Amino acid sequence: MADVISKLVRECNAARGKGVDFPTIWQTVLKAHPYVAGHPKQGLNDSGPFLEVPLITGRHLVYDPSGFRLG
Repeated sequence: MADVISKLVRECNAARGKGVDFPTIWQTVLKAHPYVAGHPKQGLNDSGPFLEVPLITGRHLVYDPSGFRLG
């Protein structure tokens, strides 16, 4: 399971590195992925705004200005 999620994070960051925006990554990579458990939710912390995509593992894929990471 961890390998699948790590691969998902890498795939999203690779797309971002090619200049693909979040809405496109959502539509083409995340939305239909079997480990994605729901729609992105917006959040705000001391570092600024971010998006959280819930995963079936109970964790989240976090997207912020630095890229995608597991949260």
